[in-house]
Amino acid sequence: MIKTKTSTKILDLLACAVNRVVVVEGAKERRAMSTGLQSRMEAKTTAGAAESGFSRMQRCRDALARLDERGWKRSYHQRLFHDDFLKACTRIFWKLEPAGAFARQHLEILQRNNWTHISQEVLVSTPRRFGKTISVSMFAAAMLYSAPNVEISIYSTCKRISQKLLRNVQKFFSVICNDDVASSGFTITRSNMEEMVLKGPASIHDLRIVNSYPSKVCPCPSNLQKSAKVCKSLQKYASLTRACRTERFGRTPGTLYRASLLPKHLGSCTARTT
Repeated sequence: MIKTKTSTKILDLLACAVNRVVVVEGAKERRAMSTGLQSRMEAKTTAGAAESGFSRMQRCRDALARLDERGWKRSYHQRLFHDDFLKACTRIFWKLEPAGAFARQHLEILQRNNWTHISQEVLVSTPRRFGKTISVSMFAAAMLYSAPNVEISIYSTCKRISQKLLRNVQKFFSVICNDDVASSGFTITRSNMEEMVLKGPASIHDLRIVNSYPSKVCPCPSNLQKSAKVCKSLQKYASLTRACRTERFGRTPGTLYRASLLPKHLGSCTARTT
């Protein structure tokens, strides 16, 4: 009877020890799972914070600053151009953010950049040889470097300038990447006279495209008709002027022909023989 009680106590002690081991192991597993989940969530949060719209905008500014350091120092006016271009392209940096993120952070964007508003259009009008083409090439290269899934289309006045502009974009992009595109995580998948397609490092779907096209500006038919009418009026005016000169040298010099004699398109003009 004593042996049976002793063996029962031993079995109870063993069962308690086993239960303690099981509980401890279960607690360790749960702790390990929670720690792993927490670390993954923290890594995801950190990655999301690192790839915010503000960080992409700063990366674009850093790319332009790198061009200054690598021998392509921008002028004062070119810096103003790029500031306005950056303001117009602000929404592109929030392209991958959740819906409504740009609207929620709109005030913060204005405060951080010391802006009063965000315009999506920029008009630059300067004399020749002022650096407009180079400025556009620099900014296009910086946008390719900093904005995932971006597609840029540039229209030039002729084919020669459009090809030159695209070559400048490729050159400045290489300068930004320290002359090693692959080390920066980019792969050029297609390049020709009108476009360049890059595979970016953000994701497997990160394609960045720049197109450079020649543009042809043709007047609309109504403008052509108006131009034809003006040409005819000018021809009539020229023939009238010749008639005035003929009469002046023939009979009465110094005669004044008033506006009523001219076509309606030139009604505000007067012709005077000398």
